[in-house]
Amino acid sequence: MKKMGIFGVIVLVIAIGLQGWGLSICEYRSPKTALTDARLTFGYRYYDDANTVGVDVNSGRLAFDYDQLFDSPNYGFSLTGAVELTLDEFLPTAWLGQGAATFRYYPIEESLLFAFGGLESSMATGQPRPGVDVRVGVGIGRFSDVTPLAKAITIEEELLALGAFVDPLADNVLLGIAGAIGRQVEYEELKDLVADIESLIEGVTAVELDARALLTIEEVILAVGDDRRCGWALQAGIGYELIDPYGGAQNIVVGGSADAAFAFGPSDQLLFHASYAGPFDIMNENTLNATLSYEYALTEESTLIADYTLQRVKPAGLVATSSHSAGLSIGFDIAGIDVLVQASFTRETGDPAWSTDVSITAAMDLL
Repeated sequence: MKKMGIFGVIVLVIAIGLQGWGLSICEYRSPKTALTDARLTFGYRYYDDANTVGVDVNSGRLAFDYDQLFDSPNYGFSLTGAVELTLDEFLPTAWLGQGAATFRYYPIEESLLFAFGGLESSMATGQPRPGVDVRVGVGIGRFSDVTPLAKAITIEEELLALGAFVDPLADNVLLGIAGAIGRQVEYEELKDLVADIESLIEGVTAVELDARALLTIEEVILAVGDDRRCGWALQAGIGYELIDPYGGAQNIVVGGSADAAFAFGPSDQLLFHASYAGPFDIMNENTLNATLSYEYALTEESTLIADYTLQRVKPAGLVATSSHSAGLSIGFDIAGIDVLVQASFTRETGDPAWSTDVSITAAMDLL
């Protein structure tokens, strides 16, 4: 129920986001994409009740996520990694990690078909060692940096809030603003880019933007941490098991993977990765890895982040083991106080139910 609660929140937020925008951000296509994101999350709780024997609570959670994406007309690559440690007395007691690296080559520029080479790795509590295999094969799909259109929609929203104009901009105008932002490197100075955007807006609204509106446009363009991407990729191939997680024989493996990235509005981002692989007797021996994350900027001062990781390993002749991890955090600023509410849920094979960890922290700069 707790896990369903997390994703119920995600679905609700996505639905709200979809209602707010007519033009899909994923309609924008960037000629070149280069995005990198990394996040470290740490939470720890210590509590010693003088009326009880021993320390009552002395545990925490440490999580690290890394994601890098590059895409161009002829080739692209992606690097992803997610590691989570459950801590007890500051020592790791349980862990779950996944990593993937894929290089894609497109023989025909701008096409969706590609050949790939890559590596998949995973580790979890109970595995004697990490599992690692290399793969080659073919696939279909592409990714694109849609940040310029996200910024264009944000500019429209900010200017409407300022009262710079009354009616929303047409889709072709938003795409024109996004195109200008996407060519930012071609402008010698930022003011030239702002001037082109000003001309686009004034040409269709028949109003003259004041200094405050122009400053708002500049601030949105310069804002960092709001990168957005869209796209998908499906691939399948054959590979070789470099390290068997249970010390078994190294085998030729077959399998496939799926990746997806969607931005439903300028304030959110959904990322997904899943892979399934095993020897030719794949039904008797296989490994399934999956990660899902969702980030939504509730306001300028608050952000919701939800994530879920699954790993299922089925060794030959043995019972499958599964590891799950789900997390939900909301960070926001209240009158200069940084507040972070975190909840994490973990479950291993054999656990009777989900383990729950909830924490609230607050910090304030005094000087």
